[in-house]
Amino acid sequence: MKNNMKKVSTIMALSMALSGGAAYAASLDNTVQPMQETVTSAPSSTTGVVHVSVNGAAVANGYWTQDDKTAMIPLRALTEALGIELKWHKEDKSAELTRGALWTQVFADKDRYSVNKMLLTLGTAPQIKDGTLYVPAVFAEKVLHAQVSTTGNQVEIKSEEDVKTVTERGVITRISNQDQYQSIQIGGAGLDGIVLNLSKDTHLISAEGKEIKLADLSIGMVVEAEHSLMMTKSLPPQTPTYKVTVLDTAAETAAQPEETLGTAGTIENVNMKDGTVSQIEVKGIRLAETAPDHVVLNIDKATSLVNQEGEAVKAEQLTKGAKVIGFYSPMMTRSLPPIGTAWKVVVELPTVQPKAE
Repeated sequence: MKNNMKKVSTIMALSMALSGGAAYAASLDNTVQPMQETVTSAPSSTTGVVHVSVNGAAVANGYWTQDDKTAMIPLRALTEALGIELKWHKEDKSAELTRGALWTQVFADKDRYSVNKMLLTLGTAPQIKDGTLYVPAVFAEKVLHAQVSTTGNQVEIKSEEDVKTVTERGVITRISNQDQYQSIQIGGAGLDGIVLNLSKDTHLISAEGKEIKLADLSIGMVVEAEHSLMMTKSLPPQTPTYKVTVLDTAAETAAQPEETLGTAGTIENVNMKDGTVSQIEVKGIRLAETAPDHVVLNIDKATSLVNQEGEAVKAEQLTKGAKVIGFYSPMMTRSLPPIGTAWKVVVELPTVQPKAE
């Protein structure tokens, strides 16, 4: 009797296990969804989070495989940070990567990677988790020829191009201070210019050579930035930044309003007085929540007129139809559009095209 009961219990347990497995398999078959393009979800790892940074900027987190031996990192976040184009093929669940002469293809669940038209294995196949395709961290080194270092749960990836740097000047049009995602935008507003991603290793220096903080920066300041040649393909492009130096002197900084507003757009009208530009009407986009997108700005002797790189320009450049960025204090009239006095106006000068030989 007892033996029969044990047999029944065993059969019931086995039946439940098999039905549960079937339900799990069915759930995988029915969860095909776009992964930025399209992928199938895989079981979640429970062995911990991997923090990933590329060229000094944090990207989406990864995870450890169940044996805690392999750090898996999100492929799309990696390629976007490295400026590599990714095309997802849902038919065979593969990702095709291209950038210049670089080409490779990654297949989900296949430990098979292409390098210089040769196949190699890395010991771990790409995996799909929660709609995202992950590859082992060593993929960045062996396939993409980047430098990879792993310390604890931190994976740092640095591309070869990241070693090369470029220096450029610009006027700050936006400051973002969101915990680990800190950045400033220079050289234009909206989709124009460039976003300088800041990290804990980025040095912020005043014109006098003193270390400063992000809170010491404000829109309208002219800065010189040393950053990587690597940029994202987004608009505006983003790049890791190593050093930012404020070029405004202490006297110029003191003359800046304590709170600065900004409007970027096109000059709609120009008013003259005694043969000199005395007022411009700008319509476009606001650079601060409390700033108007349509404003009239008085131009006086104290107004600084510069180009995108912070170099002085003449008032004659303030013409109807010109693209400008006006910086001013919140003290304005209540008229529509409001009227204020410009502290600084950035004039976007047309690029001079080289003559064909």
